[in-house]
Amino acid sequence: MQKIAAGEVVERPASAVKELLENALDAKSESIAADLEAGGTRAIGVRDDGEGMDETDLLACTERHATSKLRFEEDLDRIATLGFRGEALSSIAAVARVRIASCPRGETEAREVRVEAGAVSGPFPAAHAPGTTVEVRDLFFNIPARARFLGSPRTEFLQVSRVVHRIALAVPGVGLTLRHDGRAVMDAPAASTLLDRIAQVYGTEVARGCIPIDETAGSLRISGFISRPDLRRGNRRDQLFCVNGRPVSDRALSYVLAEAYRGVVRPGSYPIAVVRIELPLDEVDVNVHPRKEEVRFARPREVQDALARALAHALRSRFVVPTLGVREPSPETPSAPRTMGREEPGLRPAATLPFDLRRETEAVRATREEMEVRGRGERRAIGQLLDTYLLVQGSDGLEIIDQHIAHERILYERLRAELLAGGIARQEFLLPVRVEVPFEASALLSSAQTDLAQAGLTLEDFGGGTLLLREYPALLAEAQAKVGFQRAIDEIVDVLGEGGSARESLFDRVLSSLACAASVKAGDRLPLVEQQGLVDRLFSLENPYSCPHGRPIVVALSKDDLERRFRRA
Repeated sequence: MQKIAAGEVVERPASAVKELLENALDAKSESIAADLEAGGTRAIGVRDDGEGMDETDLLACTERHATSKLRFEEDLDRIATLGFRGEALSSIAAVARVRIASCPRGETEAREVRVEAGAVSGPFPAAHAPGTTVEVRDLFFNIPARARFLGSPRTEFLQVSRVVHRIALAVPGVGLTLRHDGRAVMDAPAASTLLDRIAQVYGTEVARGCIPIDETAGSLRISGFISRPDLRRGNRRDQLFCVNGRPVSDRALSYVLAEAYRGVVRPGSYPIAVVRIELPLDEVDVNVHPRKEEVRFARPREVQDALARALAHALRSRFVVPTLGVREPSPETPSAPRTMGREEPGLRPAATLPFDLRRETEAVRATREEMEVRGRGERRAIGQLLDTYLLVQGSDGLEIIDQHIAHERILYERLRAELLAGGIARQEFLLPVRVEVPFEASALLSSAQTDLAQAGLTLEDFGGGTLLLREYPALLAEAQAKVGFQRAIDEIVDVLGEGGSARESLFDRVLSSLACAASVKAGDRLPLVEQQGLVDRLFSLENPYSCPHGRPIVVALSKDDLERRFRRA
């Protein structure tokens, strides 16, 4: 029975590391070190400098449902610790060989206990500084069937590494070290801000590409950082939601984040996000699952709405504008910077620490604050570069705008506004446009005629893989009809082939493809009056800074950057 219960909490080495790290954090540790052998399948060690345990707690900590974190039944309604069920150590001890050594703060004598498959021996005298060390060996040694389902040491190490990264981002004020097979993989000292910790985990280039979010609604606060649209990943692994300091998985919050980036990044791309949600303890239930990764909010709609507002404000701010700033060389030349080294060929480094992290992150913050102060201001088109980029004089320097992407965003926003107002206005052709498509695509397109008509495309199946395009969005030029529709075909077929409820994704892909086909192209020479008109229309939009595919529209070069470049400062 104890083994069965342990299986709910400990699935693999990463599960054990998560539970041990959370215990160390609950002990008010300032520094935590984790050591792995063979990805944690052979051995796991977690050492902290926290409050430690006396002899009584040391004997009780491996008993099931024994916890020192809850004193009264009412405490279940206001859980302030990461652990509280009293299941972590007992579950690990039921399926491994465990040694726990601890010394309470302010004392000099340490004790240790040993547990093998739930059988406790000790306590014994031990040599240990204030804090606690938990060593776990031979995980699942008494459950061979479970042990056979573990991955390779490399696979298990990657899972542990992700857990450590998530916890590092959740608690930037705690120092974390990760070692694997005797080699340092991550060394992240305590950081003063979340942006500093992001720089530690992902590198300073990612930190420079982060946009701050901040929203307060009564006792609820949303804060953190999200990435610019041009900084994205191929999956959601680098998205973290923390509720009162606890990393959680929440589909509704992930959906709100995805919706905020809809029309800003290409479908299938995902932003980096570290979102912190703080609210009264009695307004969130963390006692949903033994792994404590799911939570339930007393007022979920309020949390989702606040997050949506915070994201919308951030993605429409000037923080999304990349800069062409001049980086001053550091007077210090590090001889041996601390790095998160590669564990083995093919593994991405966990992170790289700059020599002077404080200098780097202060520069990041200064750049963000400067951009926020600028505001939109007055903009005057002063010419074209390579018949592709508009040069615009702003209130604080030069802005370079990609004319094709800018026009694409303008057309996309106008088409989407028509769609939301009830349907896109269509123009009927005197002679329908013949379009040849593969038979499979023809069947999918024919089945979606109603939805496509709402998006401004009226189709008729002519047979033999031929479609007649009879109506097209009135906003777009007639000459673009055939090429625009052909460009949209692949996007439409991809969405329709996914099945399920994909209407929103369908509309987004259709509109972005049509807008892209109809917009001015790189190499098109524009009169100055048309350049100015394009700039004015672009900056009348709520989001003038990125195209529907996530590419940046505007790159800025501030007056200060120019003066540094010419040494006028």
